[in-house]
Amino acid sequence: MDKFDHMILDIIQSYKKQFQSHIKLSLLEEQFWKRIEQEETLSIGKARIGERITKLYLEAYIQNKEGYMLTKKGREQLRHSKQHAVHIA
Repeated sequence: MDKFDHMILDIIQSYKKQFQSHIKLSLLEEQFWKRIEQEETLSIGKARIGERITKLYLEAYIQNKEGYMLTKKGREQLRHSKQHAVHIA
């Protein structure tokens, strides 16, 4: 997993906290592109958001029940990545 996979997990979790509902694919993609708009090193080909979402789904980090949500494994991964980022900084 790289920082963009973690970004997807964070978008899903943030949306859930703010709106108390699951995020739809179109809104997830929109939020992803807004966050990386300023990222100069990421090309559209490298982003491959559809492939990233599929991989996260197949590896059981997210699930889709009338919108995307994190699984327990996804919440733990996101929490771990945030703790790791704090220790590095």
